[in-house]
Amino acid sequence: MDNQPDDELIHDLYATFGLAYYQSECLHRGLCIALTYLGLPPSDFLTGPRAEELLAQSFSLTLGEVAEKLDSILPAEWNTEIREAVERRNFLAHHFWFDRAHLMHNRDNVRRLIAELNAYADKFDKLDAQISEWPKLKEKQKQLGITDETLEDNLMKILAGEDEEPLPDKQTVRELERKLRKQQRLIRVWEPALEGGRRSLIFELADGTLWQLSDIGLGRTRFAEVGPGWKEHQKIKPYLPADIVPRPRSTTPWDYEFTLANGVAFWVKPGRRKRTFTWGLRIPS
Repeated sequence: MDNQPDDELIHDLYATFGLAYYQSECLHRGLCIALTYLGLPPSDFLTGPRAEELLAQSFSLTLGEVAEKLDSILPAEWNTEIREAVERRNFLAHHFWFDRAHLMHNRDNVRRLIAELNAYADKFDKLDAQISEWPKLKEKQKQLGITDETLEDNLMKILAGEDEEPLPDKQTVRELERKLRKQQRLIRVWEPALEGGRRSLIFELADGTLWQLSDIGLGRTRFAEVGPGWKEHQKIKPYLPADIVPRPRSTTPWDYEFTLANGVAFWVKPGRRKRTFTWGLRIPS
């Protein structure tokens, strides 16, 4: 009876488990961010909604799934460590308490459990830092214009409680992926006026959803509904409605086509200036 753990020691055990699991979540998110950064096109070809879409796709993956996707991207010598981290995380999530419950009635055993959990937490933390400081990832951040100051500013906004629109959840991401791989009915192309006199193209599908052009075809837009004063694009209107594949096959950013009614091709190409694209209609002779 003298070797029974007291409440404080049990509290430390629970707290250390929380720390270990938290560090595994940090590693998970860090790997998701790495996968997103490394999969993004150059900043000249990138739009905000498209970056958010890719980040949401990465965050929808389990730790094991994102580790598998990075297997051939990260340095080969890290693969064993990452696989072990996945196994440890899964053990914590699904087996730790069941497998270790019989040890919680002895003070020395509880201390050993705390030491075990601290070792897990330390391993997750070091691996997360190792990936975050990987030169290839740092270089990609630099190419995308993501500076340490930008990250610090965003962290300060989060700590100050400034709300950001949440990313799509896992189910929404899965539905989006399925939707854009299938043929959809394009019924209108709108031309809303933006600040500074700029113009944009917003594509409306038969289900009422709105989309904008991205590096690989139609992508998410921040517009949820047709706004007042929007006008249909008169050059495109005669060739709608049309059945299109929102994400046509393409190997180059901003280089693809949609086939509209009467065989008319709506083509997209990179612009001559940075951060621009051009489009046009190719009408059969």
